Amino acid sequence: MSSHAIINTINIARQMTIDKVEGINEELFDIQPPQFNNTIRWNVGHIIAVMDLLVFKRITETSNLQEGFADLFKGGTKPSDRTSTPPSKAELVELLKKQLNDLKETFADRVDEKLPEPFQNRDFKFETIGDVLGFVIVHEGMHTTTISNYVKVINYQKS
Repeated sequence: MSSHAIINTINIARQMTIDKVEGINEELFDIQPPQFNNTIRWNVGHIIAVMDLLVFKRITETSNLQEGFADLFKGGTKPSDRTSTPPSKAELVELLKKQLNDLKETFADRVDEKLPEPFQNRDFKFETIGDVLGFVIVHEGMHTTTISNYVKVINYQKS
């Protein structure tokens, strides 16, 4: 896949996520249906945290998020463990937009670049920046679908 195609796919996926999140009433963001482990807010934050941890922090060795953000939303965390106030819907949407711009500015011409050190995440081996970007696209799509499912379940339970 070409650099342009990967960046274009990330742009499409992220815009779909932004549109989905903007369309959800923030009153639903912290409802945790019993069928799920987390909330809408957690899933949105998790998308942002994983992109930052795998793409920015691992590749550029610099996080673009404020201190402690990833600790709220990294894998294995849950809203009931929080000891601080999470970001608002508006803050999360702004981070989604900023992160997309940062990604395009930083990696648009680097997709085929080999990572300084290839790494393994579960069963997946990442050797290039494009490998990592491809994974985060799939990861984001999975969590955007989860967010859609939360909205359906919450609305069903409210009726």
